[in-house]
Amino acid sequence: MLKRRKFFQTVAASLVSNTVIQKIRQVKSSSLLKSSNNNLANSISEDLESINAEIIVDWSTVIAQTTPLIFSSNDYEITSPQKAADSIFQNLLTELDIPLIRVHHALLSERWTDSTAKSWDEAKIQACYDASYFHNPKIVQNIPRWPSWMKLDSNSLLDSSEYDNYANFCGELVRILNQTQNRQIIYWEPFNELDTRYKNAGQLNELWKIYNKVTERMKNVDPQIKVGGPVLTWDDSQTLNHFLDSCSQNVDFISWHRYASGNANAPTDKIMSFTPKYGDQTRRFRSIVTRHIPERKVPLFLSEYNINYSWDSGETRQNTHVGAVWFASVFKHLAEAEIDMAASWHLKDGIYGMIDPQNNLRPSARIFALAIKYLTGNVIQNESDRPFIEALPVQQQTGDRSLLLINKLSEYANINLTEMYGSFQTGETIIHSLDANGIEVFDADEQTNLNTFTLSPYSILLLRSSQPVYYSD
Repeated sequence: MLKRRKFFQTVAASLVSNTVIQKIRQVKSSSLLKSSNNNLANSISEDLESINAEIIVDWSTVIAQTTPLIFSSNDYEITSPQKAADSIFQNLLTELDIPLIRVHHALLSERWTDSTAKSWDEAKIQACYDASYFHNPKIVQNIPRWPSWMKLDSNSLLDSSEYDNYANFCGELVRILNQTQNRQIIYWEPFNELDTRYKNAGQLNELWKIYNKVTERMKNVDPQIKVGGPVLTWDDSQTLNHFLDSCSQNVDFISWHRYASGNANAPTDKIMSFTPKYGDQTRRFRSIVTRHIPERKVPLFLSEYNINYSWDSGETRQNTHVGAVWFASVFKHLAEAEIDMAASWHLKDGIYGMIDPQNNLRPSARIFALAIKYLTGNVIQNESDRPFIEALPVQQQTGDRSLLLINKLSEYANINLTEMYGSFQTGETIIHSLDANGIEVFDADEQTNLNTFTLSPYSILLLRSSQPVYYSD
C-alpha cells in the first residue's frame, strides 16, 4: 500500500490511485499498488504491450561522483529589467534551487549596451542583476559576441583592427560586475558558437587569437575569474583539439553545446537512443583535454543541451513528460561520466523553458528539482539488461540513498530489481512517480513490494530512503 504525499504546491493533485492503476499489468501479483485497488487493477486489459527488464544495483561499488552543478540551466530573462523583475519567476527559481545559471542571450551585447555611447549600460545591467536570483546560484556570464558597432571583415568576421577593442569590451564587463557591483562572478565565456562560422571561413586561428587576447584582458581586470571556451556549437573533437593547440594556457574550463536532433519529426526512440552519447562525448573530451593539459584538471561544461536545436521546428516533446524522461536519462549518463557542470537550454520561454511564459512549471522542472535534491553524491554501480530501461542509484554524503528508474520506451516496463549489499526497506522509503498523468509522491509501507515495479510508457520512479544501507551476508 502507498500513502500519498504532496510534492510542489504548484502542482495540481491528480487522481494518482487511478493513474498508477493504469500502469499495472499484473506484475507477479504485486505492484506499485496493492489491496484496495486489486479489483480495478485486475480489470486492466491483458493486451497492453509491456517489456520485462532486470536491474541490478551493487551498493558496495562507487563508479563516479556528481555535484548539483550538472543539474543547471540557462537564463535570458535577466537581459530585460522588466522580465527579470517578475517575482513569481524569481520565486520559482528559488523553489527549484537551480544551483548554477548560465546568463546567455544571442543579443546580450546589444541588450546590455548603449550603441550611441558604444559602451555597456551599467545602470541597466545593475537593474537586471538586482532583480534576479534570490537563491544566489553560481553564475556563468556569457558574452556571445562583439557588439554591432565593431567593424567586420569581408567574411563577416571581426576585423583584426577590433581585436583589442573586443578584449577591452569583455574586460569592461568584468570590471562592472565584479568590481563596481561586487558580484564576484567566477565563470566567464567570451564567445558563443562562433567556431562554425570561423571554421567555414578557414579562420579558426583568428578566433583563437581573439580568445587569447580577451582572456588575458579579462584576467588583468580580475585574476580570480575562470574563463572557458571554445563554447563549441557541437561536440566537435577536431575543433577542440585545434583550440587547445593554441589556447590551452588560457582555458580554465571547456564549454560546448549538443542537441539531440534538429527534426521535430524524429522518432522518440531515436532521441531517447541519443542520451548515452552525452556520456560518450564527456569521456572523449576528458581524454582530449588530459592529453593537451596533463598537469591540471580542467572542468568540462556542457553549457547548452536539449532535444532539438531548431527553435522553430515545432518540437514540443521537451515540454512534456517525454522530455522529463529524456532529461532524466541525460542526467544518468552525464553523472556516470563525471561531467563537472551542465546547463540545459533553458529556464523560461514558450518553446524550451522548464517554466512556461505563464510561470507554470513544466514536467522537466520536476525532474530537475528531484535531481538537485536527491541525485548528488556517489553514483553506484548498476546494470540493466534493456538499453531503454535505465537506473541511476546515488548515495549522498548523509548516507541517504536514491534510485532513479527510467523507462524510455513507449511500452510498459516490468522491472525486477536486485540489490546487492543493501536494499530499500518498507516503512522508510518514499517513491516519486512522474508520467503522462503528472507527478505524485508516496510512502511505501509493509505491503509495498520494493523489488518489482511497473513503469508506464515514458516515465520515471524515484525511490528515496533516509536510512543507511542494510548490508546482508
